[in-house]
Amino acid sequence: MKRTIVDLEQDSIKALDDIASDSDTSRASVMREAVAEYIVRHKDSTHRAPVPLEGFGSLHGRLGDGLAYQQDLRSEWD
Repeated sequence: MKRTIVDLEQDSIKALDDIASDSDTSRASVMREAVAEYIVRHKDSTHRAPVPLEGFGSLHGRLGDGLAYQQDLRSEWD
């Protein structure tokens, strides 16, 4: 098992200590359980980050003519 340092707000530490006290265990044990639950929840998540488009120019042809778009926007200024 590896050790890690985590910076937490004082109210979070108090809440962890209260949970640990109620379950007659250590704060580290509560944190290990919380991290394990977090990992499981994110592994099973259907909300995956979108895959970025690869490479420069990958949007070429997808958004129409850039100059026409720019002129259309600037026509509102008149």
